[in-house]
Amino acid sequence: MAIAPSEDQPVKPKSKKMLFIIIGVLLVLALGGGAAYYFLVVKAGDKSSESSKSKVPEIQVFVPLEIFTVNLRPEASEPQQYLQTMINLQVSSEETAAALKGRMPELRNRILFILTNKKASEITSVDGKNALIAEITEQVQKPFSGSEAEQKITGVYFTSFIIQ
Repeated sequence: MAIAPSEDQPVKPKSKKMLFIIIGVLLVLALGGGAAYYFLVVKAGDKSSESSKSKVPEIQVFVPLEIFTVNLRPEASEPQQYLQTMINLQVSSEETAAALKGRMPELRNRILFILTNKKASEITSVDGKNALIAEITEQVQKPFSGSEAEQKITGVYFTSFIIQ
């Protein structure tokens, strides 16, 4: 037989304290999870996208020039020597490459004047070649006749270099 509660005995009200503790713990966990997600995923994603933007190299275009065969300035005791070289210019855009190709006679003329003014002893060493690259870069970047804009040359490369 079941005992029925009598009206004389007061019924204990159920405690809401435990409900507030559970809601508080869930709220703290949700805020902690949201903060962890923000700092680990969102902030890390921002940093990686910034670093990936800086790691993406600019597009480089190479402009090959025809072979140069020039007489070098004679040395005092050496017979006449000549240089045969192939040069590639590195530029940062297709527009610059097209502009250089349109001015190829003037471009080749500038480089020919530089090469014919060299002695074989000046350009056989690595330092001599690096100095030659710097000089070619400087001359090629100057504005062409009838233009005020400089060319943006990012590199000069020898793909063939023969002195005889």
